[in-house]
Amino acid sequence: MTREELFEAVWTEPMITISSRYGVSGSYLARVCDSLNVPRPDRGYWAKKAVGKAPPTPELPMARSGEPTSWSSGDGILIRRSTSRPRPEPSSTRKGSAGRVRTHALIQGASAHFLKSRTTGKYAYLKPFKYHLVDITVSEAGLTHALEFGNALFLAMEEKGHHVFLQSNVSGHHSRPSVDPLDEQRKRPDRNPHYNLWAPGRLTIADVSGQQIGLAIVEVAKETVMRYVGNSTYIPDSQYRPKDVPFQYRGDNSWTTTREIPIGLLSLIAYSPHARVTLVEQWQETGKTSLAKRIPEIIAGIENMTTVLPALISDANRKMEAEVREWEEAHRRREIEDDRRRIHSSRKESSEQLDALIQHWALIRSRSDFLASLEAEVPGLPEPERGLLLQRLTLARELLGPLDPMPHFLQWRSPEDRYEPKNSDDFE
Repeated sequence: MTREELFEAVWTEPMITISSRYGVSGSYLARVCDSLNVPRPDRGYWAKKAVGKAPPTPELPMARSGEPTSWSSGDGILIRRSTSRPRPEPSSTRKGSAGRVRTHALIQGASAHFLKSRTTGKYAYLKPFKYHLVDITVSEAGLTHALEFGNALFLAMEEKGHHVFLQSNVSGHHSRPSVDPLDEQRKRPDRNPHYNLWAPGRLTIADVSGQQIGLAIVEVAKETVMRYVGNSTYIPDSQYRPKDVPFQYRGDNSWTTTREIPIGLLSLIAYSPHARVTLVEQWQETGKTSLAKRIPEIIAGIENMTTVLPALISDANRKMEAEVREWEEAHRRREIEDDRRRIHSSRKESSEQLDALIQHWALIRSRSDFLASLEAEVPGLPEPERGLLLQRLTLARELLGPLDPMPHFLQWRSPEDRYEPKNSDDFE
């Protein structure tokens, strides 16, 4: 069912009737409407319509980039909005009618999914089991801070008309740069210990004037000397107090190691999701300034990225098309060369088989001529010898088989029987 068909259906008959037809509940179908951004009647609409007091039917809004445009029974719901039916609100506030701070659809319910993680702990990055989440790489301690910043940033971008969503169908032409949380440039990029960090199954995308910008929120890491205090636990050496740890892990019985641990500060990475375009901007918190206070600056920087992005994508597409053509030409050359090799081989094999058949037939003819010469001498032999010789000649003829060359020739396979060229036009 397309958005247009669903819109027509929910304003023609009650939701309970439509939902029973598709084998789902009315509340589920309501969430499908929200997922497809399809307005639906308020409670009591059909009673008002029965007495001629129903409000006019609204218009179906245009689908925004990244939103689903159809649904079928059994499909999941890709997007659930922060409110069931978005209503106009002043752009000067991000709070609802009850004064509560709104929650963006990508942030709603995300905390619980992130906390269901393969790894936990104060000094470890979360690795949630769920992959279709907003692109946030943080520790458990930094999760709330990251979600609050992400919510504020996404709502501010939505207010400026920049839709933020999860890219549902990521093709091979889209990619996300690898995340390195280290707060300074790494001397050896290949020695990144965070190579196995959690990565989302879908990109977090901001649609800015028709151009897509990927967004990733990362908690910064810093190289820190960590001390072992027992029970498979390490703490920063600066926090180590001998009296606070078991006796067996004090003094010489303890040891230190250097690790990169999250430190609570956030970094926002904005990038082009086009696999062939390298365009990355980064904003990082300091101990004095939070990213939340720099949201207007961040949005302006993202908007500036979209001014250069079309030219970079166009150039990347041209290079990709040239590479595809070059690959196709090289592949065709390989096929033509393979055709030549196999045609030569088939002709050689066919010729060798024909020579073998001719030689075999010549041998049969020579044997037949030999027997014929013996048969010519039989009448001049004495009677006792004549009978014995005729008997032996009959056995020899049976052993020799038929003298017709046609069965032998039909065994021959021509070059065309052995191989048909794939690029026959190139050999005309």
